Amino acid sequence: MAAYQPAHKPVRNWFDAVVALGLRVKDREARAHNLRVARLCVHIGRQTSMSASELRILARAGLMHDIGKLRIPDSVLHKSNALDESEWTLMRAHPEMGLTLLDRAGQSSREVLAVLYHHERLDGSGYPYGLKAEGIPIEARIVAVADTYDALTSNRPYRNACSDAHARRVLAEEARSRLDARAVDALFRALAAPRTHVALA
Repeated sequence: MAAYQPAHKPVRNWFDAVVALGLRVKDREARAHNLRVARLCVHIGRQTSMSASELRILARAGLMHDIGKLRIPDSVLHKSNALDESEWTLMRAHPEMGLTLLDRAGQSSREVLAVLYHHERLDGSGYPYGLKAEGIPIEARIVAVADTYDALTSNRPYRNACSDAHARRVLAEEARSRLDARAVDALFRALAAPRTHVALA
């Protein structure tokens, strides 16, 4: 399947576009997850000397990365045991659902590609297109690292949160083939920085 190629149309104010979609958080933890991922993305970007405009892109991408889950029923999102095949197929469609929502809002930008590709993996094992390595935009690779770390260190309906040490071991292992090693290293450096703050007040 060919990767999505965005049309070249003007990008309206991203926040207004999201509000126009009726974006509303289904639960407090979903909102908290999005905010934490956005903050982690910015921390990673700072560690890699990205510009202010690039950091804004990362913040928006992190905040919107799971917007497609607005179309996933709560019964699937909050299921406490393993998803069946049809439920897993539906869950794996959320990046493309996010693309549809954002395209309808007039968005066509690097943030949208990060939303669409944040579950792609360097070895081609990700979804929805099985992209590999540099074929995945850097913003999507950064969101993937931030999202993976926060998912591991947060409580989920089907498991309790992992420790920070365990999450770091998983990311270090994944950096060998599936996650961007530079982004993983930048996250580790950001987490070691004394002023790094990702928890919500």
